[in-house]
Amino acid sequence: MHSPDDHDEPLRQPLDDAHFAIVVLAVTSVTLIIFVLIITLWMS
Repeated sequence: MHSPDDHDEPLRQPLDDAHFAIVVLAVTSVTLIIFVLIITLWMS
């Protein structure tokens, strides 16, 4: 049973892309949190 979404490249995605995406997501999240904390402390 093969699903119609089966392609010839099941493992063509490199791990570097996933690692890069995770790093970008983490950096963005940390930056956003720090930014919100600074704004909160600055406003108070």
